[in-house]
This record gives sequence, structure tokens and C-alpha cells, in this order.
Amino acid sequence: HSEKLAIVFGLISTPSGTTLRIANNLSMCTECHALAQFISKLVGREIVVRDASRFHHFNDGACSCGDYW
Repeated sequence: HSEKLAIVFGLISTPSGTTLRIANNLSMCTECHALAQFISKLVGREIVVRDASRFHHFNDGACSCGDYW
């Protein structure tokens, strides 16, 4: 669940309104995927996560993968 920690750290250490970009060498789990969707909706920021197979662009509570990965 390293994505959760990276997202929270990014939120507290970057200015509001900036895009968070996170790289991960493992596949994203369903729990981290759902949390990233929720946080992007809650804080109104775009979150981009690169996992082992694709990019996930979370914006306004939705993911570019359409919840299929």
C-alpha cells in the first residue's frame, strides 16, 4: 500500500492545485485504487499513478482506466 503513503505525503508537501505524480513498480490494489479516487474527488486534485502495467489518471473521483485494470 505504498501508493497511499505517497499520496498523503504528496498532499502535505506540494502546493494546492498541483498534480501528484507517483511511480510504483507493482500493480495497484483495489483498496489503493478506491482511495486514490476518493482523495482526488475530496481535494480536487489530479493524481497520476504509474503501476506495473499502465498509468492511472484520477481526476474528480474517476480513473482513466474505467475501474478495469
